[in-house]
Amino acid sequence: MTESEAIEELKYDCNELGKAIPCDTSWGCSFENAYGIAIKALEKQIPKKPYHISQVDDNDNANVECPACHATTDYAVNVIKRGHCWKCGQLLDWSDEE
Repeated sequence: MTESEAIEELKYDCNELGKAIPCDTSWGCSFENAYGIAIKALEKQIPKKPYHISQVDDNDNANVECPACHATTDYAVNVIKRGHCWKCGQLLDWSDEE
């Protein structure tokens, strides 16, 4: 099962449980919050391409922006040290970079 498939399954399950258990109960709100957190965490595991703010220079440095939270960071730092956004944890897709 992929992350996308798991997200769809969680959304479906949350919707179906929401029909059976109204959110005005403490348990109803609790499960909806838990499902929402799980869905957001899984969505961050689906790689997204960062936005380039500046051109890549001769030292392979450029400023980039996270597509999820719009935090900016140095290109080389992300490639070498982390594949995720330093601020929100979004997995970044560096494929097909030149």
